[in-house]
Amino acid sequence: MKKLLITLCLLACTFSTLADGQGKSVTVKQAKSLHDDSRVTLTGKITARANDDDKYWLEDSTGRIKVDIDDDDWEDENVAIGKTVRVTGDTDKDDDDHIEIDVDHIRVVE
Repeated sequence: MKKLLITLCLLACTFSTLADGQGKSVTVKQAKSLHDDSRVTLTGKITARANDDDKYWLEDSTGRIKVDIDDDDWEDENVAIGKTVRVTGDTDKDDDDHIEIDVDHIRVVE
């Protein structure tokens, strides 16, 4: 009985950890109000490249936010511009309280 209980606890911890890695699904508006380093998943359209290297604009029905997508996170940046994508990453708040998303994973959903 003890082994079963320990096994169930380990499984619960494993699933909790995996779920946390995905990030909480939020809108752009919600992401902008979160604390620095919050793990999030957003779905929206990559509308254009921002002025900075590796930075793009992601828009949903609630607004737009800058996302930082390293070249190695996708094969061809031109594939995603104009497409709907799902990104997972961490919020990155600067000293002026501007928030962007530091993307770890990106997937085209359209």
